[in-house]
Amino acid sequence: KQWYQRRVRGSSKVFGTDLDAVNFWMGDGRAITSLHKDPYENVYSVVRGKKTFTLFPPCDRLHLKYKKYPAYRYDEGGALNIDKDLEEAGGLVPWIDIDQHDPLSGMTENLHPVVVEIEAGETLYLPSYWFHHVAQSHATIAVNYWYDIDYGPAYGLFRVCDEIANKR
Repeated sequence: KQWYQRRVRGSSKVFGTDLDAVNFWMGDGRAITSLHKDPYENVYSVVRGKKTFTLFPPCDRLHLKYKKYPAYRYDEGGALNIDKDLEEAGGLVPWIDIDQHDPLSGMTENLHPVVVEIEAGETLYLPSYWFHHVAQSHATIAVNYWYDIDYGPAYGLFRVCDEIANKR
């Protein structure tokens, strides 16, 4: 408990804001998080196992291509079905178009990926709006702490890159 309180208080001081959310992650090697970004400052700690993060800075948004995919939802029985509500509203969700099992395949020279492995007992600071793909080893447990962002120059840079990329 003291470790948790020190981490939260220390990060709150650094980011100048209170903790917004705590997320618990547990899974095996089959669990992959597709390439995405979060609008939070992220302090990510691995408790057991190992996570591999493939990171792209916000300016790489200029060269990360989005594609529209159908939205799916798991029903109460565990079956995966097209989300009818979203389908009626246009039905497609923009998502970054990469190979989720090999996120570096087909990368252009204009991208700047950084691959980081985080093992049990280690913590990664993942800045807001950095794109990240996450894979893990067997029986991995992790916790991350989200803090609201400061809508300052870093956010402005991301928005400019996003607007330029959307016009291409």
